[in-house]
Amino acid sequence: MALRPRHLPETLRTGRRLLRFVLALVLALAATATALTPAAYADTYRTATSTGSGPNWSAGAANAEANARAALNQQAVQAGEVCPNVSVSSTHVYTAPDGSAYIFQATASGTCVSQPPPPPPPSYTVPRTETRQAGGATTYAAIQSGSQAARAAILAVGVACTGWTTTTALVWAAPGSVWYIYDVTVSATCTN
Repeated sequence: MALRPRHLPETLRTGRRLLRFVLALVLALAATATALTPAAYADTYRTATSTGSGPNWSAGAANAEANARAALNQQAVQAGEVCPNVSVSSTHVYTAPDGSAYIFQATASGTCVSQPPPPPPPSYTVPRTETRQAGGATTYAAIQSGSQAARAAILAVGVACTGWTTTTALVWAAPGSVWYIYDVTVSATCTN
């Protein structure tokens, strides 16, 4: 006579429930880990073959090898990869009867790796304006001093900015034009 689950001892039924719970928990954790794992950048072995010619033996081989490297790099670029370690081999194919051209075939091969996408450019969305008063022995010196102070104040909170504009207003000039005081207002659009 087979035992039905209701006839099983309570500890055995509890053990089965615990086992089901643990299995469900493990499956849930595995699914979460899979979802949170970043995409892997796998290595890809690539080869490219090309020909080249030159007026002498070494120039023909060099041109064929350069063409093979270029073909390999083109493959990699199309796949969003770079090939840091490439080896190239070339073989002589033909020499013109008059010796004016040496033709070679070359093969470039190497492991190429995916490049992560470049980070997005900064978003300049926050307008910032600062005004500083500064003095100097010349108009230029006073404006430069005020401009530098206002820019520094903007960059202290704006991190990266673009579209700088500067406006000035004369506050006071000493008799004999020996000292000038300006209000200098600097504006920019910043990243934060």
